[in-house]
Amino acid sequence: MKTISPIASHSLFAPILLLLMASPLMALEPSPVGEIFQNSPGDWEFVSNQSDEFDSDQVDTAKWNINTEDLGTWSWEPENTFQLDGIMHLRMVQEDHQRGNNKLAYKSGIARQYTTATYGYFEARVKGCDLFPGASPAFWLHSKGPENRFMATDGETVAYSEIDVIELQQGEYNDTTKQNNGVDIIDCNLHAVLIRDGKRQWIRPGTHPETNKNEYHASFDPRKDFHVYGVENNKDFVIWYIDGKEVARKPNLYWHLPMHITLSLGLRRPFETYKNGGREAVLENTTREGFPTEMLVDYVRVWRNKNTIAESSTPNKQSNGSKVKTKTRSGNQLDNEVAGHSMSKSQFVAMEKAKWESNGWPWNREKVESNFEEIDVNNDGVASGIERQKWFAKKKASLK
Repeated sequence: MKTISPIASHSLFAPILLLLMASPLMALEPSPVGEIFQNSPGDWEFVSNQSDEFDSDQVDTAKWNINTEDLGTWSWEPENTFQLDGIMHLRMVQEDHQRGNNKLAYKSGIARQYTTATYGYFEARVKGCDLFPGASPAFWLHSKGPENRFMATDGETVAYSEIDVIELQQGEYNDTTKQNNGVDIIDCNLHAVLIRDGKRQWIRPGTHPETNKNEYHASFDPRKDFHVYGVENNKDFVIWYIDGKEVARKPNLYWHLPMHITLSLGLRRPFETYKNGGREAVLENTTREGFPTEMLVDYVRVWRNKNTIAESSTPNKQSNGSKVKTKTRSGNQLDNEVAGHSMSKSQFVAMEKAKWESNGWPWNREKVESNFEEIDVNNDGVASGIERQKWFAKKKASLK
């Protein structure tokens, strides 16, 4: 049930109420669940352009990209993200298909905002999917693009920031209990990529639990009802809240890049597995039982602290649901500038297209995109210089 902050009681209540009824433009602004801002309520302001009540009949595709680039062991398809009766639905279905050289069995829904935010309070009211195990509803923030860099206070160069407000129902293997987690375990984790000696190095919850990992043992089943999940990201700490109560916090080491607010429903065991540092589909476990399954989102609301100097609400590109593309130059100038650096898929395709045209080859975009999938071995959406060097060396060796 959507709620908004109450009107203060005073002698002018009646005329104000009449004025509000007469003018829908004077709608009340929501307040966070709980007493998140109790120490400094005047410091916070509601960010309407990054918030959404999902009350319209269709997804606001000027705000949300529901046709993003594909990653992982499933594919995103826009028809799996839709709105009905004031709720955003993100649906996963069983559908065999091929992406590049990979045979896959599931498609799902995602909604990622075009605008970015760094610091603020981010809140969503979410109901998990019925299926467990097998799918993980997520509310998260992540940076995008190799052009983003941040120098952390410890001297590290940060190339990627990700804050998982929640990943529900993951059911991951627990090294302490020696068994898979139950549906009551809610993951509130952090991920980052650092540049060390010119190479990208992932900093993940499994390898750096002291700085990146939080497990919340819920007293409820997230599949059964809606709950409110939130995170405050400020310059000093990342702080997680569930139903208005703080459940975890970590020092903010590497989470200072502009990030996209994202809702998604991802595939999990037994339909995928981790192997050689990456995810692989387990096609022999494919089934239609339990599918389709849906994650439901009642609203997303964002506030920012007026006293914090933040990189917030910065548009990347808005194009009615089309994939976000990075502006690139053509020809040898592009090739020389990005050859030794990390590249997004759109940058790689642009570089290869310029090469093909300069050599007089008939353009084959499908082939180039398939090559990118092979190069991006860690499925992070970026082809690093090291990944490309290894791939080209392997191709060259195969021609001998």
